[in-house]
This record gives sequence, C-alpha cells and structure tokens, in this order.
Amino acid sequence: MRVAVIGGGIVGLFAAYYLKRDGAEVTIFEREYLGRGSIHAAGLIEPYRFDRINSLGMIVKMLRYMARGITRVRQVDPLWLKALLRTLNRSPPQEAWERARWMAEFSLKEYRRLAEERNDFDYDESGLYEVSLNERDFEDNFRDCLNSPLRPKCEEAEIKGLGRAVYFPELAKVSTEAFIERMRRELNGVTVAKKEVTDYLSLKGEFDEVVVASGVNVRSLGLPITSFKGYGFRVIGNERVKLPVSVVLNDYGLAIVKNSGYVKLTAGFEADFSRGISEGERVFKLASRAIEVVRVIDGLEGWRPCTHDGFPLVGKFKGLVVATGACRLGWSFAPAMGKMASDLALGREKGFGYISGLNRLEGLAEL
Repeated sequence: MRVAVIGGGIVGLFAAYYLKRDGAEVTIFEREYLGRGSIHAAGLIEPYRFDRINSLGMIVKMLRYMARGITRVRQVDPLWLKALLRTLNRSPPQEAWERARWMAEFSLKEYRRLAEERNDFDYDESGLYEVSLNERDFEDNFRDCLNSPLRPKCEEAEIKGLGRAVYFPELAKVSTEAFIERMRRELNGVTVAKKEVTDYLSLKGEFDEVVVASGVNVRSLGLPITSFKGYGFRVIGNERVKLPVSVVLNDYGLAIVKNSGYVKLTAGFEADFSRGISEGERVFKLASRAIEVVRVIDGLEGWRPCTHDGFPLVGKFKGLVVATGACRLGWSFAPAMGKMASDLALGREKGFGYISGLNRLEGLAEL
C-alpha cells in the first residue's frame, strides 16, 4: 500500500513511523526539512496540561497575557473565530475526554518505549513543575488540575526563589532536536520529497491514501484551524535559582527545559500566521528571574495549529486522512495522533468519535 504523508512535523513523522512499521510504502512531502514546524517547541510531553480554548477561563487567561504584553492577537482564521463564538463555554461530551485520556496515556508510553530502546533524545521523566508567582494563581492552577476531566496526578511543590508550583509527576520531556534525528533514523527507507503540496487531492491518483498532517496549512481545505505562534531558543545560561529539569513559569507562558549541553526557552502564544523571529530579547527578559542567558545557540518560530476547542482533529475529510489541531500539545499527542492517522489510512479504524467528528465544527465542514 502506498501512502503519502503531507507535512514533516512531529505528527507527520509519527504517522509515517507507524505506517512504515505496518508495512506501507511511505512518502513524506515536506517543503523545508523534517521537523521544521515542530522543532522550536520546548519538548515537554505534557498532555494533561490541556487547554480548552472555547472556554471563558481560557479567554480570561489570554486577556491577562495580553495585558502583560506577553501575547498579541494579530490574525485569526475567520472560520475558526466563527466556530469559537458559536461554541463558547460549551462543554464537550464525556467521550471526548475519554479519548483524550487514552491519547495522553498512549503518547507517554510510546516516548518511554522509544527511550527504553535507546535514549538518544534526552528523555527524562522526572515530571513538570508549573510555577505561579502569586498565591492566587497557584490556588487556581492547583484546583484546575484536581478538577481536570483528564484525571492527572498533581501535587503541591515549591521552587525556592520562584514560588509555589503544581507538580505533575507523570509528565516527561525530550530534546526536540535530538528526537527529530531519532525519527530520521527510524524512518530509514521512507522517501522524503522536498516539495510543497497545496493540492492534496491531486495525490489521490498516485497514492492509495493521503495523510494530511501539515499543521495550520490544513485550513486550505476549509477547516477552521488557526495559528498560535511560539518561539524557541537554545541557550547557554547560569541558573539564578536551582531549577528542576522541566519548569513552566505560568504567569509568563514560559517553559525552561534543561537538556544535555543547553537550556531550551520557549514562549509565545500569539494569534499570528507570519514568518520571522524577533522575540529573543523579550523571551530572555521573561526568563531572567530564573536564568541568565550567556549565549544563544539558535532560535526558531513555529505555528501551532489550533481547533476552536483545543481538541485534536484526526479523521477523514474529502477522502483524505487529516491529523492536526492539537494546539500547543502537538508533541504531547503526536504518537497517538500518528497512530490514529495510520489506522485510518490502513482501514483499521473508521473514526474516533468526537475527535474525528467534523460536525463538532458547527456546520463549517461536512462529513
């Protein structure tokens, strides 16, 4: 069976990985280089830190970030905005949370399995600390964790010099740069075509199935997907306080992740489709309470594809297998999304309920 995978980001790479493992002949179409759209990320495997975008709580959080100058709204997809407003504060069905819980467990297990085979990507499962710089925010975040439908484990903790934290002991991290290299090796024998594909349906005659995992570009199919842009920098620095391996300064939307030989700083959740990176100084200033940046190795931007409700979209549309929409949890859900896309392409599954149901997009797309 011949399968085309459009997009060489982390979701596309996992889709190709499972397809190859199950005997398919796979071609990945990527206009730049493998991992380009995903490598900027912090590498936090944090599926239980889920944000339901179409909730008043999330909108209030975004307004607070905007008031602090941490994020900006420059451009949103109009269909996405329409879906957001139509479903504002509408709760998803219980089966959506059950599927998301399965996706979280599957993804965490897969990263662990790959690390047990060979930890060549700085895998660490010492957990994640979500720090709040004031007591009220800590209490709100801890309560949200305890009440989450995903039922994560969470504990109270404190990082001296920063503040109180919600500790997620189940969560892990990877080096995104090293993991992309690992996937390159896993995909040995898979054809990689450095080519931009905009007419996805044109490949249907050449391939038995087409998996579209091209992030925000999936919106060209008429699906309401918008971009929330983020920035990631690899730096050498001096810790001002003793930091755990993975920490998020919640007030700033900033992740600080320690890897072998460098620290990854990521920030930004800006409604923006533009290309270009110029946010280094702002990110370093946000991080200065915890770390002094001595040298910058490199920096990249990325465009997180978000549905109106924050849940991933993995389903069949116009004869294509579509896998996108995980927002800032692309790395966290990528193994599950890749496996689900592979199973759809191979005919092992017909759909995944709410996660596949385009009817949840309020009539903006039809099954």
